[in-house]
Amino acid sequence: MAAGRACPTRLFSCGMCGYEDQPRLKAADLERLAQQHREQLVAAGVELHPVVSRSRKLATRFWGSAWMRHLSVCESGGWSLAPGRTLLRHGCVHDIRVAPGLVEALVSADALYEIQLRLRPPEAERVETLASLCSGRIDSLLSLLEGRADEALLQQLCDPENGLLPEARDWCISCSCPDWSEPCPHAAAAMYALGVLLDAQPELLFTLRMVDPAALLRKPEAPDGVFEASALGSMFDIELDVE
Repeated sequence: MAAGRACPTRLFSCGMCGYEDQPRLKAADLERLAQQHREQLVAAGVELHPVVSRSRKLATRFWGSAWMRHLSVCESGGWSLAPGRTLLRHGCVHDIRVAPGLVEALVSADALYEIQLRLRPPEAERVETLASLCSGRIDSLLSLLEGRADEALLQQLCDPENGLLPEARDWCISCSCPDWSEPCPHAAAAMYALGVLLDAQPELLFTLRMVDPAALLRKPEAPDGVFEASALGSMFDIELDVE
């Protein structure tokens, strides 16, 4: 799904849904147009993966909630994201797909738009630091995905400057709409839809950030000259009962 800017100069300023020279779309209009676009896509044989959430609290689990809090920080830093929440709640996110370093989405408003959200991966040094912090403190992949660890460690994992969540400067945003603001409402809707996905599938965060979660689960190395019981048992093909 290729996406790109529709015009070479900034001619419009996108409001919630509708540009400066167009009236804002009301909720009923958004839902009507979304239904029309959805029917057109289905008739064209497009496989859709829609995301919608009408609740005030868009996420309830650890990583989804962390993502939503992170977007709130971006919003307080100057990003206009509220229009994206409106589009999400009115069923305008028709399709969203996550790949390493890339989110692609189809979002409708006055028209149907294609969005690409690219993220550069965290630096290797950052990942190594996180792996050292997590060493021996998270007992399983399930614990990591469910956010079951001590509070201090979880805060470090979610820190926007040093953790797994991206900083604003890590994003490269593209939408086929004629609005040059970043993010436009359609891209903002895709960002919130991604948070809803992470609530159900937190492993997608590691896919997007190109971080192997197994790297955060490594056991602390034994000191020189000290062997773990499991290693000794394997070496001599015996079981060691360690109390």
